[in-house]
Amino acid sequence: MLTRRDFIGVTVGALAATNAFALPSDRFRWSINTNMFTPLKPHPETGFKMAARFGFHGVEPWANQMQKQLAQPPEVFKKLLDEAGIGISSIASDGEYFDTSKLQATLDDHAKNARFGAYFGVKALKANLNNRLGPENLSAANARILAKNLNEVGKRTLEHGVKFAFHPHAWTMVERKAETEMILEMTDPKLVFLTLDTCHASVGGMEPVAFVRDHYARIAHLHFKDTLPVWSAAKGWKGPAPNEEEEVRVAKQHGLAPSRHTIYQSFGAGGVDFPGVIKVLRERNYDGWISLDFNSVDLPPGVSVEQEMGAHRKYLTETLRATMKT
Repeated sequence: MLTRRDFIGVTVGALAATNAFALPSDRFRWSINTNMFTPLKPHPETGFKMAARFGFHGVEPWANQMQKQLAQPPEVFKKLLDEAGIGISSIASDGEYFDTSKLQATLDDHAKNARFGAYFGVKALKANLNNRLGPENLSAANARILAKNLNEVGKRTLEHGVKFAFHPHAWTMVERKAETEMILEMTDPKLVFLTLDTCHASVGGMEPVAFVRDHYARIAHLHFKDTLPVWSAAKGWKGPAPNEEEEVRVAKQHGLAPSRHTIYQSFGAGGVDFPGVIKVLRERNYDGWISLDFNSVDLPPGVSVEQEMGAHRKYLTETLRATMKT
């Protein structure tokens, strides 16, 4: 199994040369979660500059980390991005999508986030859903309540030209293949879209290549991260997502250092067919964003943010032939 350390040899001075591998016809752009840069100070400015230096077109900030910026005119935040030479792919959002008594606050927050994001050309608002109601699959009755509320959120974001893209995610209300497809069936395809995360999809029993191909019209945003082969839907894993005890057991079995969640792995772990996903996106002329959803807290001992960014860039340019900034 390839590890981050296999990729760390890339140097900053060699970054421009790696674009020789790129396919100039790609229309999609690459961003990275700002959680990767939280150890770097000042935050977020240092992370913005590092993302740009490694060739990313943008970053994906979390709304709950942007309360100061969201309360200011967007020109203030734009100045920081312009100084680094990057944009933003989305504003990661969450809320209460099932409890109707709390829905209004979620509608207001998403309208605010969509209005702010639209200023930067954001086309899709990525949103995590609530925690699971129980271990059983989401019932049709509860799915109807959830779908109705998701439609309402989608109406509010679309008023600002931004698609609402919920995120099937391990341990949340919509985690598994049957649940995801049920919600897609019950929601208005003009109002509700997906942020597909390759790791979470696989852990939930959804083979990413097939899912992108079958549901391409509903995918407005993508997250890339790998998982271990034991949780690969392409290799037979059906879900559901493992609990923390199971994650710890598998981590020990593979000799991995403890992390927040073992299902989260960087490129090369072997659970996701990234070239296959990219092939489908190129065939469909995908023109949205792909965000690398990695966090600094998950880095192995001794691996710096700088080294991890070099590993990401090397994999994207040499294996996926990604078009990065020079």
